[in-house]
Amino acid sequence: MAAASKLRGLQIFEARGKWYVYRRATGEVLIKGFLGNRRALDRHFETPEFLQAYNKPRLPKRAAKDFGDGTLGGLVHWFTNGDIDRNPKEVDPPGSIDGAYPKWAKLARATREDYLKAYRWLADVFDEKLIDITTPELYELRDTCAAKKKTRFADKMIRALSSMFKQGVKRGKMERNPCLGMDRAHEADPDANREWYAKEWNFVLEHAPLEVLIPMMAARHIGLRGQTIVSLNRKQIEDHPEGPTGKAVRYVPRKNRKKVKSVFLPVMREMQDFLAELKVQRADGAIAVRDDGSLWPSEKEMQTRVSHWLRDHERVGHIGAGTTLHGLRVSYAAWWKRNGASDSEVAALIGDVSDKMGKHYTRHVEAEISIIRAFDRLKDRP
Repeated sequence: MAAASKLRGLQIFEARGKWYVYRRATGEVLIKGFLGNRRALDRHFETPEFLQAYNKPRLPKRAAKDFGDGTLGGLVHWFTNGDIDRNPKEVDPPGSIDGAYPKWAKLARATREDYLKAYRWLADVFDEKLIDITTPELYELRDTCAAKKKTRFADKMIRALSSMFKQGVKRGKMERNPCLGMDRAHEADPDANREWYAKEWNFVLEHAPLEVLIPMMAARHIGLRGQTIVSLNRKQIEDHPEGPTGKAVRYVPRKNRKKVKSVFLPVMREMQDFLAELKVQRADGAIAVRDDGSLWPSEKEMQTRVSHWLRDHERVGHIGAGTTLHGLRVSYAAWWKRNGASDSEVAALIGDVSDKMGKHYTRHVEAEISIIRAFDRLKDRP
């Protein structure tokens, strides 16, 4: 008992002849399934391996670069071009180290920030050898992350690891990607990003501040993603006499830029009238601006502002649950579907390359059409 008495904050118990030891404050597993009597367990407490694990939270944080090749920390340092060891406020533009992953700088800023948050959460296991990382261990890590943070963050952490492992495999830094085939911790809400109701949209038109209304109008009447809206410019809107609305917007979708060089979409009359009446017009032509006329620092900040405004008004009952900026893109797609567009046409109208996405965005409309068709058949019966 002498060894155990020196170690504070431990939860120790025996089950079916095996010992389990957890850190009481965090629930971290220090020993799992140890075989032997209590005296043997006490001797194990004195081993360098256990003491290193026990004292890890007390050790000063080491830079990822110090863990070297073959470790998780070393791979993170390579993949992030050393940004993992830099001040989070100084990673845009990203840094560069010799021999690092060459495409890190080409990732969207929001993607790099999300990846870095995930990797920083993993800092305590940077000493893990890549060859020892297994899928079952990643499930334990993911579940611990979900318990301490959120299930969405846990899934993002696994995706960030998978992206890095994929590149590590390609360059011979590890043999396989242990994240492949893992399911998600977060169960998606089937009502997330739903189509908006007319009364909700009317409330937004009447009450939303300009910095919130601009991105909403672009999503509802052009069908743009947030990442496209934040950089939307008047110079991208061209006359299109042969088109259904007389105007069209041309842009390169960042999500599908490998498959689609540019997209040319009609700009609805509602959006044209809105832009014509905008009092805030910048000389550089930028459309998505804040109330003071300044540009949004990032897509994420624009999305966050919109989301906070929506949730504030949801709490007081002005709009329903599940309203999102992306849901207005769904509303745009649904409008086209109700007006006869096919799945492939809907996909093209939202700047996507997959017919499946056109069907995904409008599956609820297809259900409505089927129900209406069934009721229409009753009309012909005596």
